[in-house]
Amino acid sequence: MTEEQAKELLQKYLDKRVNPQELKKVEEWYATLNQERIELAADRKAAIGEQTLVRLQAAMRQKPKHDKVFKIQSFVRIAATVLLIITLGISIWKLNTKVKPENQVTVVTGNTDRKRITLSDGSVVLLGPSAKLCYPKAFASNNRQIALKEGEAFFEIVHQEKRPFTVHTTSGVDISVLGTSFSVKSYRASKHIEVAVVTGKVAVSNKKGNLGTLIKDEFLTYDKSAGRVAIGKTKAMTFIELAFDGASLEQVINKLQYVYSIRISLSDSALSKLKSTAVFSSRQSPEEILDIICSLHHLKFNGSKNHKTFNIYR
Repeated sequence: MTEEQAKELLQKYLDKRVNPQELKKVEEWYATLNQERIELAADRKAAIGEQTLVRLQAAMRQKPKHDKVFKIQSFVRIAATVLLIITLGISIWKLNTKVKPENQVTVVTGNTDRKRITLSDGSVVLLGPSAKLCYPKAFASNNRQIALKEGEAFFEIVHQEKRPFTVHTTSGVDISVLGTSFSVKSYRASKHIEVAVVTGKVAVSNKKGNLGTLIKDEFLTYDKSAGRVAIGKTKAMTFIELAFDGASLEQVINKLQYVYSIRISLSDSALSKLKSTAVFSSRQSPEEILDIICSLHHLKFNGSKNHKTFNIYR
């Protein structure tokens, strides 16, 4: 290949006008270099390539004083320059065609380890021993998704109505919530998956559809091989803190509704702006918490016989 041909081929490659045969020739040329990949940013690579091309073109326009010596040295220099640009060009091409990996974080615990992980939305995951969790550094704007690859974890999920939270497991069982606390046991060696709700409500599903909807103090066991589901009632052994620092009564109500799977209404919408600062525990009953909050604001409340619906009034 002559210098002019090399120059023309290089320019066509940079302009993305090469045909399949020419592209193959460039790649075969590149393969002979046996160089390590140059780790530079794409914009930096492009800049270096353009600068080198300008130098190459200038070198080709120079008239040599000693024709024979120049031809040998010039050819070596130009060939090396062309090879460098082709190396950078193909590196850029490969970089642009490669799918960028997601910005994922993977946490693995040892046989006796336990880890507390705070996610970007403020949700907390308590990871048990011999567990593996994968999650993004920052959640998407319309959803929050993580994967429990192995082991047991307890989740305290921040309520965000427009961004549902989903925990994926390796067996294809997914747990979807809006804001609640629950535990998941998913071991590859076990034929069962267990989901237990401490507060709030979760939906458990797989590719075939919904497996069950759980509320406070309910658990679900799924047989992975037989596809059988069992739902039962259990006494909650784990409790979470309910802290309010200058929160509006509307925010307090929303939190209590998701924690206890109850309905709370206000007789007057103006009450929703009242501020509250207090710390409670999910160990307490909703009636006990409502009684304290209403006392702070000189309000009253009443509830239904099944303790699922409440109304706050003056």
